[in-house]
Amino acid sequence: MLSALRNNILPLFFIAIFAISFTTDAYSQYLINLMLVYVVVAQGLNLILGFAGMFAFAHGAFMAIGAYVSALLMNELGLPYAVALPMAGLSAAAVGCVIGIPAIRVSGLYLAMVTMGISEIVQWVLRHWKPVTGGTDGIGVASPSFFGFEFSDDFQSFHIIFVVCAVMTILAQFVVRSRLGRAFVAIREGEIAAQSSGINVARTKVFAFAISAFYAGIGGSLFSLTQHYINPENFNLYQMIMQFCMVIVGGSASLVGPFIGAAILTWLPELLRSAQAFQEIGFGLLLIVFVIFMPRGLAGFLIDRNILPRERFSRAPRVEPEQRAAPPVTVERT
Repeated sequence: MLSALRNNILPLFFIAIFAISFTTDAYSQYLINLMLVYVVVAQGLNLILGFAGMFAFAHGAFMAIGAYVSALLMNELGLPYAVALPMAGLSAAAVGCVIGIPAIRVSGLYLAMVTMGISEIVQWVLRHWKPVTGGTDGIGVASPSFFGFEFSDDFQSFHIIFVVCAVMTILAQFVVRSRLGRAFVAIREGEIAAQSSGINVARTKVFAFAISAFYAGIGGSLFSLTQHYINPENFNLYQMIMQFCMVIVGGSASLVGPFIGAAILTWLPELLRSAQAFQEIGFGLLLIVFVIFMPRGLAGFLIDRNILPRERFSRAPRVEPEQRAAPPVTVERT
């Protein structure tokens, strides 16, 4: 019984969320919607950070592109949300490809700095391209409608967000278990070894950028759906730190990790609402603690204790030098 529960943890999560949605008030429903949005965003960041091992920090920019593209397509062109949503993801993926081509020439800290610079450029464009983005005033987001039925409140929007989150989760599982996912992990473990195995490292890195950006674009579109209004401040440095914390706290290179991280980082600010000025400090301390003492996140912690099933391509537990097996001692005969 316990084994069956462990092996079906993600379907059980969606069943529980769907059941809870019938018993919540309006604000709790908003938080559930926001949590599912961040699950999608964290899944995309986890693909490039956890599985591909690339320290890219342009996810907030991709999320902003998806949110604004989706809002503008509905507001200005009158397109239905069923068209605006995939276009948001594809637009972010296209920008991810363009960014990924020069960004793959660097790695590690330099890649992090380059992608952070790109995020600041996107922020500048959002603030100053007022005829399109509204600048710091932001823009309102029209409520989506399907077959003449308008999804205007959080209870109605939940059904869209829930379905999209489930589809993106299935897609993430497919990517991780595919040949491309194995190539991501091979690059994470060693680019030279991956190249020696016949993997086109440059092309695979661009794919990682594009897929990760696609997830962020979809997440940005869903985010605009929950907020009904967006402005550049929704996608600032604080947003990037939150997304990074979700992956690290939940567990990188784990399909369950984004769910754990998104749940904690969505509800934690509500618990710290009375100390809102110290939220950034709290997130920073949380990140430091997990990086030093629990680098595989809560998912890795639960996997090591057989509470969660071991996943393919997850990071192996760190072995301390004194725990490593000593080499066999040979005694020469005289």
